[in-house]
Amino acid sequence: MSDLIYPTLDLFLYVLKTSLNTTDAEIQKNQAAFLEQLPSNTKFYDPDIETEYLEITHPPQINFIPHNKTLEGYYYPVRLNDTYGLQIDCSINNQIETQPAKSFAILKTEIEQKLNKELAIIGKTWFLSGWLPENSSHTHEDIAKDCYYALFKDTSWQPDKGTFLDGKVFEVGRSGNINQSLKNVKTPLSSNEDHVIIAIYNNRESAEKAAEFYKDWMGLFCYRSKISWAYCQSRLVKDSLLNHYKKIEENRKITNQSNYWQENQKITTYRQVLNNIDRILQQYTIDLLNLSFQKQIIEINLSNYQLRLALIKEKAGQNNQLDFLEKFSELANKKYLPQITKDIENMQLGLQLLEDTINATRSRIEVEKSERERNFQELVAVAGAGIATVSLLQSPAKDFCSKDSRKDIFPTIPYFCEYPFSASLIVGIIVGFMVWWLRKRLR
Repeated sequence: MSDLIYPTLDLFLYVLKTSLNTTDAEIQKNQAAFLEQLPSNTKFYDPDIETEYLEITHPPQINFIPHNKTLEGYYYPVRLNDTYGLQIDCSINNQIETQPAKSFAILKTEIEQKLNKELAIIGKTWFLSGWLPENSSHTHEDIAKDCYYALFKDTSWQPDKGTFLDGKVFEVGRSGNINQSLKNVKTPLSSNEDHVIIAIYNNRESAEKAAEFYKDWMGLFCYRSKISWAYCQSRLVKDSLLNHYKKIEENRKITNQSNYWQENQKITTYRQVLNNIDRILQQYTIDLLNLSFQKQIIEINLSNYQLRLALIKEKAGQNNQLDFLEKFSELANKKYLPQITKDIENMQLGLQLLEDTINATRSRIEVEKSERERNFQELVAVAGAGIATVSLLQSPAKDFCSKDSRKDIFPTIPYFCEYPFSASLIVGIIVGFMVWWLRKRLR
């Protein structure tokens, strides 16, 4: 097993303070969850101001009491605009004797005991470091590989490599949280999408100088986490959009069946279908806006990532090679942003088709409604003609058929005089039928 002096493990994790449509109660809840990571007597200060980088506790670094007395460590919480960042540092409390690479497993166990496993993080980075003893017989990569497998036994060693402060630095890990469900992403220690940086320095002086870069790493890893998180969210939003589209398509297919409009004679049934489609369409529109919002998050944080990386390179000097860290920005530029842009275009086309569907359904409802109103008016006209005829004939018939005023014509129609209402009703029906026939011929 490879040996290393002063093995140190840092976990950088990130939690959103505010996000899209976050209420004050939700902000307070996020803040309380983040504070549960820290000792109960922590002096917390987080003013409601917009800031790129703010140390939010006093003192900024808070030492913790380890379960293993051979260890030492501290918390370092900050706020980076709308995101809380927390560095948990743990190391072997011995800067003289060499330690086996498997010591990192002990350090990781100690850090995980400090974590609230229900904390909804958006990303994390493990940073392993230490320096070589004099006359070491192992290469930097051999030691880095042993350190990596001390933490992650079931993964493969496929690092990107560079140089940093005369030492060697390795990056292992995928883009993070892309293919996981939202439930798994929210559980910080269950995610197998770990981003890992391993720095093996040549001497103590280089390691001490590297400690001055922790704030820079805090910012860089934050932007990286937010980009990966936004892309993950965009995949979930896309799935939601596809589900909405399928539901509307199911409703559309039902209404397009040839016998649907004959079997469902009630306008209320049509309106229920229309309201159902309209409700889903509203959710579709909201999700489409959310997809565009995730794209903006990636664009903003990608710009910040590139600026921060440029500052780290400048601070480290020309003899350092950190170009491998640019691969992530290339991934975001060549895959994430084009993919989301294409999704937005496709979903906007889908929105247009859905709007056409709902307009067609509404038109069919209006046609059905107009037809029913016309039939009702037809019924009113026919019934009105019949009723008017009955009303006009019934009263004169009584007068004409009376003994005093009976005319010569009425005795020839005894049924009319004996049953004046029934006779008037028959005449009214005949008149109504004639009115219906004439209206139909003249339409």
